[in-house]
Amino acid sequence: MAFGKKKTVLMKAVSEMKDADYSQTPELGGMYKRLSSGRKQFTDVLDKNIKAVMLISSLDLTMQHHTEQIMEISRSVAAATESIFGAVDGSSISDGRANNQQEELTNTIISVSEEMSEVYKKIEVGQDELTAIKELSKQTIQISQEMQRDMNELFEVINQMNEVIAGIDAISMQTNLLALNASIEAARAGEAGKGFAIVADEIRGLAEQTQKLTGDMGSFVEGIKDASQKSTRSATSTIEALGDMTERIENVWEINNENQSHVSKVDESISSLAAVSEEISSSMAEMENQLKNNTVVMRDVSKQLKKAVEPVEEIEHTLDEAVKQMGDMTEDAFYHLENQEFAKYLSNAINAHRSWLANLKKMVDNRSIVPLQLNSAKCGFGHFYYAMNPSIPGVKPIWDELGPKHQKFHQFGGAVMDALKNDDYVKAESIYREAENYSKELIKDMESIIQLSR
Repeated sequence: MAFGKKKTVLMKAVSEMKDADYSQTPELGGMYKRLSSGRKQFTDVLDKNIKAVMLISSLDLTMQHHTEQIMEISRSVAAATESIFGAVDGSSISDGRANNQQEELTNTIISVSEEMSEVYKKIEVGQDELTAIKELSKQTIQISQEMQRDMNELFEVINQMNEVIAGIDAISMQTNLLALNASIEAARAGEAGKGFAIVADEIRGLAEQTQKLTGDMGSFVEGIKDASQKSTRSATSTIEALGDMTERIENVWEINNENQSHVSKVDESISSLAAVSEEISSSMAEMENQLKNNTVVMRDVSKQLKKAVEPVEEIEHTLDEAVKQMGDMTEDAFYHLENQEFAKYLSNAINAHRSWLANLKKMVDNRSIVPLQLNSAKCGFGHFYYAMNPSIPGVKPIWDELGPKHQKFHQFGGAVMDALKNDDYVKAESIYREAENYSKELIKDMESIIQLSR
């Protein structure tokens, strides 16, 4: 009887993922170890997914920025081409003006060649990041499948326990009947059977308690089974979403690979134009055709890069949804995120926050615009924030206020960019100082949550 109660306590400990002494129940001990290992794997998968969605968001932002750069370069080349060939009308004055314009055009082409080489390097880096994300996605699917297999093994153990409980229940019923028969026989025996009748009553009482206990254990096991089925369905949905995401990443990888080839050709072509432009006086017609053709190619590349960004955005959305789904799963005891793990994400968010602010300062100091995430939902902390619903005591009020504050903080970045575009550097500096002061309040809230998580 005591063993049965202890087993029930241990089963409850397994369902709540609590450590206990499982030495007398090795099957429950093994189950607890597998589930504990699965939870660690789930935490690892969540961490990898958050990193993957951050990489995709960064790649999306970079690709959009450099697409705009290529389009601007294309417009500059087209304008220079129109300017130089429009000035050549056969007169000596026009010829002198054309020579100056040829020199200017040569410098423009050299500058464009250097910028195209930089764009090609960025696309190459993006391709490497996509390759890393492909491998990361495959690893994630494998880990999720292993978790699903562990849950299936848990179902088998539960079914076996149900059979054992049913057997104990049947034995207790038979014991009850035997005790009843023994009581009847003891009554017939009269005075000589009184002692035996007492024993029979005790046996019948034990049998009834055993039946009640097995009934409670059966209900408890069914509860665990229902919870496990929900967890399995969630894991299955996650695997399907990750499979779809992997397929989309493959498609983007192919498109980006093709764009890389196009940009490489454009880069080589513009480099050759830099040499040809030095002898432009004897090959004006040829240079005109080459410039026009390459302008068209650059415009086509810009359009293809724009198309490439669209599936990247879809992948980012899919990854973000997967992170949110896994965030919902952390509310289940089997996948609960430990406080120290939650605190670790907040610490990383503080570092990313400071890095973002440092990049904003560089823009103000250098008076030039670089890719900077303005969407608070797409930065590293944003993906984590909108996926989590922390249950740590005292955290929820601070957590709920972080969202609007974090959104307002990112708006400073857009205001700084607008000021730089208008060459209002004093205003840009003033906005940055305001963002720096506002940042202190955000970091203070994050550090308060970290303290509550310890």
